[in-house]
Amino acid sequence: MQFSVLTQNLIYILRKKIIIGELKPGQNINEIKLSKSLNISRSPIREALRTLENERLVIYIPRKGTSVSNISLEDLSEIYQLREMIECFAINLLEEKNIQTYENLNLCVDRMIGLEALSQSASPEEKLNYVETLAEFHLEMVKIAGNKRLFDSYVTIYSNINRYVFLCVFIQGVLEHRVDDHIKIVKYLKEKKYNEARQTVKDHVRHACEECNSFKGLSSLI
Repeated sequence: MQFSVLTQNLIYILRKKIIIGELKPGQNINEIKLSKSLNISRSPIREALRTLENERLVIYIPRKGTSVSNISLEDLSEIYQLREMIECFAINLLEEKNIQTYENLNLCVDRMIGLEALSQSASPEEKLNYVETLAEFHLEMVKIAGNKRLFDSYVTIYSNINRYVFLCVFIQGVLEHRVDDHIKIVKYLKEKKYNEARQTVKDHVRHACEECNSFKGLSSLI
């Protein structure tokens, strides 16, 4: 679906506010107040909220309105199970289609390598950029697989993955800069060692989930 520039900007702004925790789990999003504060009509706001509802960053309840979706260890586990399934199936498709061009994955790795480790004093925007740069590799890998419905499914969990990483890892103060895993995945794909690529993805995703699960402060954010 093609959105106006205004709606696209709203989606970006609201998504960012949710991921970095400026809009907190369970917080109501009042369309009228938002419309007045931004001096815009409610139509693009509704469009933006529908997109975020598809991403499960917000939920709409009739007669109650829209609020930021809650977070939980159960939700975290389900998202990462789905993530593992989609990414491994994407590798199945890469194998089946004999894809041989991985330039975009190389570019993602280059951007990762160029990142500098961030301190806790970094701004929320800097931290979000860091998280998204690391996550971009996985989004691109699923995209290259060439199954639009699979990619669309991944997009619906992509923002929530970044949300949990931001909330759990950065608040905890630990973010393991695991570029090596991504380099290995590209290497195995180029060498057509698909089993090794799948196993590296599984290990990478499960380790990332364990990092978030180990964050004891998550319960205080629910």
